[in-house]
Amino acid sequence: MRLLYALMLAAHVVANGENLSEDTWYTRAVKRQAKAAEIASFMDQTVDPCQNFYTFACGNYDRINSASSLHLVSTGLFDTLTKGYNRKILKMLNTPSDEHDTAEDLQVKHFYESCLKMKDLLPKYDEKLRKIIAEFGTMPVLEGDSWKEDNFDWVDTTARMAYRYGISPLIGVDVSKDFANNSINRVYLGQQEFPLTSRAMYISNETKIYRTKYESTIKRYLTTFLGVEKALAQQTAEELINFEVDLAHGLVDESDGQDIKNLTELMSVAEINKRYAPTLDISRLVSITLGEELTDDIYEFSASYQRNLVEVLKRTPSRTVANYIYFRLIYEFIETPSDTAQKQKDDCVSNVKKVFAKNLDNMFYRRYNNDKSSAEIESIWRQLKATFRESLRSSPLLDWIERPIRYLAIAKLEAMTLQVNNYVDHNFTAEFEGLNLQSTDYVENARQIQLWAARNFRQKLHQPAEPLDAGETLSYTPANILIENAIKVPVSLLQPFYIWADVYPNAIMFGSLAYLIGHELIHGFDDTGRGFDSQGNSLDWWDERSSSSFQDRRKCFSKQYGNYAYHGIKMKESIAQSENIADNGGVRLAYTAYRKWYDEQLRATANTLNLEEERLPTLNYSGLQLFFISFAQIWCNDVHPNVRALQVSTDQHMPGEVRVIGSLANFDKFSEVFQCPAGSPMNPKEKCVLY
Repeated sequence: MRLLYALMLAAHVVANGENLSEDTWYTRAVKRQAKAAEIASFMDQTVDPCQNFYTFACGNYDRINSASSLHLVSTGLFDTLTKGYNRKILKMLNTPSDEHDTAEDLQVKHFYESCLKMKDLLPKYDEKLRKIIAEFGTMPVLEGDSWKEDNFDWVDTTARMAYRYGISPLIGVDVSKDFANNSINRVYLGQQEFPLTSRAMYISNETKIYRTKYESTIKRYLTTFLGVEKALAQQTAEELINFEVDLAHGLVDESDGQDIKNLTELMSVAEINKRYAPTLDISRLVSITLGEELTDDIYEFSASYQRNLVEVLKRTPSRTVANYIYFRLIYEFIETPSDTAQKQKDDCVSNVKKVFAKNLDNMFYRRYNNDKSSAEIESIWRQLKATFRESLRSSPLLDWIERPIRYLAIAKLEAMTLQVNNYVDHNFTAEFEGLNLQSTDYVENARQIQLWAARNFRQKLHQPAEPLDAGETLSYTPANILIENAIKVPVSLLQPFYIWADVYPNAIMFGSLAYLIGHELIHGFDDTGRGFDSQGNSLDWWDERSSSSFQDRRKCFSKQYGNYAYHGIKMKESIAQSENIADNGGVRLAYTAYRKWYDEQLRATANTLNLEEERLPTLNYSGLQLFFISFAQIWCNDVHPNVRALQVSTDQHMPGEVRVIGSLANFDKFSEVFQCPAGSPMNPKEKCVLY
């Protein structure tokens, strides 16, 4: 009812000529009323916050935003942010060329337009894909008995695909920053990219449904886009998925907590070749992929994958290997037309984001830039750094870290930067050189993009190292790029009224935006981040005692979070605790910074009215309480029942409910603010603390 009232009030203001973008007393009141109504609508205030704070803060969220009812995989803040961002992206891509568009923007729009015309391409799809296959040889499932096994050389075929299109079935060669010396680029050799992404998706019983769905996709692609007879397509799909599962057994289990130093080894190409010859001819693979002979050492990533690959290839028929390699080639060029025009638009936006995420972020920023949000982020960043710096210098909480190590941590903190991913200084003209996309042929555009990406990939080997390009990931969530000692903030977070607005109390700003940034700051000192120095290079700068204390405290988190359950599904006890450490440290850091500001207002008599602004109308909570409610509501969500087991088995992040309960149960200041009795569920005797 409160939310409905606020929306009606807003409609009244608009109807009477008020502009909600104007900064008047009336519009500010409307915006604050609307935010209060939204917060209250998610809460179940009949629940004791000391029993289950997530249910208290988010108890009605799944009723209002049911994933099942809305036919969605999940609902939550980041889903909402993404929808808002996508709406703006869709509007940009569907708007005729205007003064905002650069030559590169027009190419991105051409790619989007070609995707919209997918149905027109269907009669020619088979021919186009077969032509791409013919560049490298023949595919057994298309050739039948005429396919010649003796003519198939999987190393040569894979390497030529990688050189031409940047597609590396089975095993790949990449060029990226040297994690031990990030001023140079280095070659990395290792596992292919897996469509189902993680080991658990291929191995776990809970994820079998996704393997079945993937198998159906393979069959559909073979029949629809290559004209393979259904029975043969079914048999081939079964062979390919079984082969891929076999390969996935060599993948690293992310819960083992191994970092990049444990997983890589710097060696000469000849040394790696000797390890796996004759099954894996690494020397030939690398030289063909890069188009040159390498004399520098390269990194072998995850030797367990290569060892498993050798054994899998020995027992797998060449026909299956060949079918798999060619399927993985055409997989990158296939896009299924959608049933409706709107669904086609949405799917095409997703396709554009996969390839041109940086361009879309830059286009968004140029059209929707809000200087207030950028200024708020910068202000919060300064306050968080100052707060953590003070803790490292003098907090007894961090006495487990030896004093010299704390000084080194301060040096890393001082060097850490925060950047909004607007790409205003990126040279898109140089990057797009040689790319000429048209609005008619999606497959040809996809082919040109793959050629372009492969060329740029090879050129990196002889160029200075540039900022890491994490693509679409950096468009939606803040991230700590450890190898650069930099936090990247997505432009989607600049959208007002989702988590920030200048009319909201600071409690909301600190409980949401500051927490998210603080979470990333703490990642620089978690079980992985602490292995990188102030310059972003991999370096063990911790002494033995501090490191041992860290390990002991990390074990506390492993045990604590391993005892939680989510909808009856017990959490997996994991060595890796990066996300839980960042959640706990991030909320402590954001609250400490907010409390410092809050106490300053209390001491300044002339500014006492500011603390009235820390309350919201109709919500009977102080600013300190509102901070924790805002933090919890970041993680209000609902996940479709069919994917809950998948989330638990594959995501290194805990479900939102567990993130809230775990972090606040460890935080004594939370218990003080909500007066939780000692021994209550949200104020247990044993607490896990690092930062």
